[in-house]
Amino acid sequence: MARNRVVNISIIYTRAVPSRNEQGEITNWFGTKTEITEQIVAREKLETVQEELRGSLHEIEQIREQQHIAISQAKLGTFRIDGENKIMTSSERLKEIFGYRPDEEMSYEAAVAQISPEHRDRIVQAVKDVFEKGADYDEEYTIISHHDGKKRWVKATGKLYTSEGSPMGHFSGTLFDITEQKEDELRKNDFIAMVSHELKTPLTSLSGFIQMLDLKARKGDQSPSGTIIEKAMNQVRKMTTMINGFLNVSRLESGKIHIDSVRFDMKDLVREIEEETVAANSSHHIIFHPVQTTWVNGDRDKIGQVITNFLSNALKYSPAGTTVQVACVYKEGNSQVSVSDEGQGIAPNDAEKIFDRYYRVENRSMREIAGFGIGLYLCAEIVRRHHGRIWVASELQKGSTFYFAIPVTE
Repeated sequence: MARNRVVNISIIYTRAVPSRNEQGEITNWFGTKTEITEQIVAREKLETVQEELRGSLHEIEQIREQQHIAISQAKLGTFRIDGENKIMTSSERLKEIFGYRPDEEMSYEAAVAQISPEHRDRIVQAVKDVFEKGADYDEEYTIISHHDGKKRWVKATGKLYTSEGSPMGHFSGTLFDITEQKEDELRKNDFIAMVSHELKTPLTSLSGFIQMLDLKARKGDQSPSGTIIEKAMNQVRKMTTMINGFLNVSRLESGKIHIDSVRFDMKDLVREIEEETVAANSSHHIIFHPVQTTWVNGDRDKIGQVITNFLSNALKYSPAGTTVQVACVYKEGNSQVSVSDEGQGIAPNDAEKIFDRYYRVENRSMREIAGFGIGLYLCAEIVRRHHGRIWVASELQKGSTFYFAIPVTE
């Protein structure tokens, strides 16, 4: 049976020096032998470790580069606060969020001063807890931008890093501008509150009218109840209009609203709306100017909704007894419809946003008028899908004229 044998190999370093006589002839050799096995092995191990270290450093550098790219793409600001002297260093993105230029200095004290007063004490305490308790840092708060004074929502996260050479460590983290997300959340909450309030009004009225009818029926009252039923139906129509508006917004945003295009004459559509509007109106003077024949391709019902919305707003936002004018003309290859009123008008800064989703002009008189700020947004989307344009011309205290124009066909 064969046995495994362990062979030990030694590495010997030999050095020899010749000894010469007076004639220069070599007479003897003097030399030394040194075993250098351990030194060779140690050197090889050192070279292996150095190679592994170089590989690890390369991997670390790659990870850092990937982190830098991720932070840059996510538009994250980064910061570092020294545990001993509380000196803060900030990335250019963090300075930008706080409203500083890249070449400007931003101290920790300056950053704290920009935190909104209602959040400042909480954030200062959270930073103190990081250094004193090693707590993780995850906070949302508002800041006031340094140069432009704008209010921004930010989310900051971070933790304490310590080492033997730095027992006080440093607090490092990231900061992200979440203003847009917060504003969307606040708008959503406001919208839900507004919907709840507005739908409650016609429901309350409708409930009251039904109770009145029920009471009359119990008493055997045979008096005419047509007025009560008419009022109840008006409230039902209001709720139907509101709910349809919400559904249309949802369909528009999901791309599911359908445009059923047909060729029709705008003159006939405006005349139909004139007959319906004049018959139902008793509060304003409505003038429909002579309408020109203009053939267009589009969804007849939805274009009718746009004209009806313009008219409804004109009647709603102008005093009783004033005049509302409607016109439809051919202009520069388009069928142009306009509705003018003699209301309070719209300020220039509001006029720029009047077709935005859920936008409502905020003033004392407007608060008394129910609405969600979706009617004109829907109008704008309908016109846009007909490759047209929509706009408003207005002057405060003198009135407004709303326009839309869509291409005509031969």
